[in-house]
Amino acid sequence: MAFGQEFITGLAGALRKLMPLRVNRIEGGESWIAFKTSGEKYLLFSWTSGASGLCFASQGEINALRENSSGRSPMAEALKSRLSHGGEIYDVRQLNNDRILEFTARRRVSAGVSVNYYIVIEITEPVANFLILDESHKIDEAARHSTPDVNRFRTILPGHVYNTPPAFEGIDIRDIKTLKFEDVNNIKGIGRPLARLIQAHWEERAPESWLSGLTKLLDENIIDVPCKLITKNNYLTRLDFNLDGVLELGSEILTASRHGVLIPLLNRGREKILHEIDAKIKRVIKSRERHRDGLLKQLKECQESEIFRKKGEAILAHIYEIPKRAENITLTDWEGNELAIALDPELTPSRNAEKYFKRYRKAKGNPDEINANLESIKAAIRELNEQHALLESINDPENFAQSVKDLNEWLNPEQKNYSQRRKKASQEKTPSHLNINYEGANILVGLSAKGNRHVTFKLARPEDIWLHVHEMPGAHVIIKGFKRSELENDKRDVLEYAASLAALHSSGKNSASVPIDYTERKYIRSVPGTIALVTYTNPGTLRVSPLTQAN
Repeated sequence: MAFGQEFITGLAGALRKLMPLRVNRIEGGESWIAFKTSGEKYLLFSWTSGASGLCFASQGEINALRENSSGRSPMAEALKSRLSHGGEIYDVRQLNNDRILEFTARRRVSAGVSVNYYIVIEITEPVANFLILDESHKIDEAARHSTPDVNRFRTILPGHVYNTPPAFEGIDIRDIKTLKFEDVNNIKGIGRPLARLIQAHWEERAPESWLSGLTKLLDENIIDVPCKLITKNNYLTRLDFNLDGVLELGSEILTASRHGVLIPLLNRGREKILHEIDAKIKRVIKSRERHRDGLLKQLKECQESEIFRKKGEAILAHIYEIPKRAENITLTDWEGNELAIALDPELTPSRNAEKYFKRYRKAKGNPDEINANLESIKAAIRELNEQHALLESINDPENFAQSVKDLNEWLNPEQKNYSQRRKKASQEKTPSHLNINYEGANILVGLSAKGNRHVTFKLARPEDIWLHVHEMPGAHVIIKGFKRSELENDKRDVLEYAASLAALHSSGKNSASVPIDYTERKYIRSVPGTIALVTYTNPGTLRVSPLTQAN
């Protein structure tokens, strides 16, 4: 996603109104930095290709980004040494009407003495950059270096004076008296995608109206201009007019900028984690399938165990009739039945008989016990297959991170035991789930296998209502506060709301209509050998549409 120059103008104005911002903490990843400014709020800078820019982020969102990062961040360490003790950002300006912001920061070193630094972020897709400059505007640190043989316009190396990319030699909007169609593409501070959009709709408004709107857009003191996304170019801009092909993002520019920075960063980390979890689940499923195949083989041999005994006894009964080095022979058992018997020519008849008796003893077992183990393994495989779909349905970064932790502890119990031994005396965190109050009801939504078990078997009472998507992977949902008869009549809206939550947190979340089963908690039974797989009776069913994330 690209930021327009006109969007950066508004961003600079919005940030200046928040100055000064005290730096209380600094976090970082491979290509992002976050300054904790107040409460749980962070100012996030990113120079990641396809997700460069800046916006505000919560503590939970920063935690999610940190979980997705590998190794230390050199840029974060460099900033900590400069701003972590008494540092503050007290000014910001846009450079050359371009997608470049320069922040002025300082750290007080003693009474009346402070050291200034400049922080520059170039939101120039596809190659963005982040730099720290000293008081004389020389480069101290740069996320991306550039040498003269690569870039003939400027050198980005420590010790060199910082120069911006070549400025766009366009028309200053303050010099325009009458806006012409051909001038729209040449206005300084207006990005090409927005200029082309205006030209495509030129006949819809008078030139004076376009000029007034663009003049307002390029005044960084006016920050309430609605933010838009030009969907054709995936381009963030601001504009007072409603045009086709443009998505409304509201007038809060630091919230709108999350669409270009935080959301893509979280989605990339999310996809990476889902891929890793999927690989782990497949490995565990493969192990379970090998166990299942072994049990099937054991069950088959158990059913054939009497044949092994009869063959051993037949060999001993006819031991002197068996030719030397025979590979197979047909003998009659005590009941007069003929048995085709395979022999090892390297062994004597008595040793061949002992081999069959050994197979008999090994194969002899309890078929009921083996079948019970088989059902347990099959249920565990089915439950593992559900986990990826359940994880995919979680959009909140904090809940997603906790659900990943729950799932990893389930898939790697030895890792959990190791971490528990290292903890001195900490209580285990509650499994991930949602707790929602709606129209007098308390609605619980499990967000992992452990979360499902927790809401169903720990928090729910026998008369509470349990919901789950019909014959698909999904979350367990509990309604507390109303009886079934009330929910099916006067409180039908509560039942439908909870059902839509169950649909949203299921593999059917992208369907237009999803069937949801519901019944009292007392009719739910856990499947042995699983964490949260259940059977249930006495269900009712209704069809609902999944709630959107906005809802």
